[in-house]
Amino acid sequence: MKNTTTQILDNIDRASAVLILGHSEPDGDSLGTQLVMSDFVRYRNKKVAIRNEGDIPGRYNFLPGIENIKSPDVPLDFDPDLVIILDCTNRYRVGAAEKFIADGIQIINIDHHIHNSEFGNVNYVMENASSVGEIVYDILSDTDYELTMDNALQFYTAILTDTGRFHFSSTTPRALRICADLIEKGIDPREITDEIYFSMTPEQLRLRGKVMGNAEVFVDGQICALTLTRKMLEECKSVMADFEGLVEYSMQLRGVTIGVLFKEVSPYETKLSIRSRNGFDVAKLAREFGGGGHANAAGTAIHKPVDEAKMSFIQTAERMLAENED
Repeated sequence: MKNTTTQILDNIDRASAVLILGHSEPDGDSLGTQLVMSDFVRYRNKKVAIRNEGDIPGRYNFLPGIENIKSPDVPLDFDPDLVIILDCTNRYRVGAAEKFIADGIQIINIDHHIHNSEFGNVNYVMENASSVGEIVYDILSDTDYELTMDNALQFYTAILTDTGRFHFSSTTPRALRICADLIEKGIDPREITDEIYFSMTPEQLRLRGKVMGNAEVFVDGQICALTLTRKMLEECKSVMADFEGLVEYSMQLRGVTIGVLFKEVSPYETKLSIRSRNGFDVAKLAREFGGGGHANAAGTAIHKPVDEAKMSFIQTAERMLAENED
């Protein structure tokens, strides 16, 4: 990918104002990597801004520079001549922030998801990378840019969260070597892990207990389903973004192949976070509903009330489990 790295750096050098976008409902990988990339672009003496649709999960408030990531409701104070889109399979994953992408503007697409549509003028897609953070780390390694301690923390957060605390199959030797380099630079892995995974409020802890207490199992225990409703959020005075990663609890039952979290976004829309093991491809399952992702971690939305969405998903998952056994 040396030639692609050169194209990316050349495009940044030719630009005067750069907009950095990530997917709606941002996670640790997109947030951490956007922050590093914005520092690099600023280092190259360019104007830079970051826009994301959706609430930033409170667990990431410790990230240096997080206050610079704004909602699409906040206007830009410049006209970008380059857009860098991170961690998105297609440009529509940026949600409402797409309004900032003018016709004919140069787009750099950096991603690690399968089935990326290669929508950019320059596309750097590595499906075997643990995270978009890993890719951008390698890109910047080919420059004279020296990572700051803040950048090391941001990169570590990106890789830590997108590998599920080094649990997912995406945990590659390269990802671990990068994290070792970041630790040698001086970041504290325990402190970062505590900030992200062990900093809940009492209300959030009680809600997690309620969600897990109402877990449902289907297909002889092969599917575990969790449900998070708007009423639950109101009761704990919280927002959906505060429960990023909750789906991982669905995989803690012995014998489960598919874990899913149903999130009631509105009376007629349900978002799903899906996980798997035992070689079952949940990206393929998510695509049945217009979504996508990785083989063991994917997501989608179903435009139905939560109970109907659950029924549709379970029926499809049961069929695909049976096909997988054949």
